[in-house]
Amino acid sequence: MLIIDQLELHRSGRAILSVNHAELKPGEVIAVLGPNGAGKSSLLKTLASQWQPDKGDLLLHGKALHEWPRRQRARHVGVLPQSSELTFPFNAREVVAMGATPLSLEAAEIDEQSRHWMQVTDTLPFADRIYTSLSGGERQRVQLARVLLQLSSAEQPPLLLLDEPTSAQDLGQQHHMLTLIRQLSREQNAGVVAILHDLNQAVRYADKIWLLNEGKMVSSGSPETILQAETIAKIWGYHPEILSSKDGRQVLV
Repeated sequence: MLIIDQLELHRSGRAILSVNHAELKPGEVIAVLGPNGAGKSSLLKTLASQWQPDKGDLLLHGKALHEWPRRQRARHVGVLPQSSELTFPFNAREVVAMGATPLSLEAAEIDEQSRHWMQVTDTLPFADRIYTSLSGGERQRVQLARVLLQLSSAEQPPLLLLDEPTSAQDLGQQHHMLTLIRQLSREQNAGVVAILHDLNQAVRYADKIWLLNEGKMVSSGSPETILQAETIAKIWGYHPEILSSKDGRQVLV
């Protein structure tokens, strides 16, 4: 559904992102990994059409992403930022309802869909609280509900872009959110690209890793293939011990 080919992004006369080739299939969860400054945020901003690449192709369902009509693209590409600067005194339910902006829904449908996605993301208990009074983790989940509402009417498998979606969550909510994202990717056939920092979360929840370093995508493949001790030592400067969980999944220590 998503094809990146010979992509280059320049800033101040130098290349800050270079991706020879990468693909995302419907229903697949990709974890974007790499050290600080590796180009992860640059990649996400390019996929979100916030930044336009200087070279290469970026295709969604066979069509250049920049050629999609804005409203149609909004129904198929959703972005969950790491944090939100929203300062207006909206309550959480009103923030979620903003996800209906590119959709053709009646007020009653917006109300129903907002309630549904707030229930899914465990945000319904504070639906009437002012958004700015919520904790960082609560705000992230409210924003996730907004994005899921935004993508709920997609005619083709949607693309969900997540910028460190667990950064403000406690341990239980981190796993709840990633389990939910993985489940939704399967149920809605959505493609997910998520920037993560926890390598064990990537092993547990991602189907594939896109590994970035110094602005280049250096490898792509299954977590077990990519996250070898030698690779981790080379990229992050730390040599981990690799253990196995009861279900046979590798665990990095």
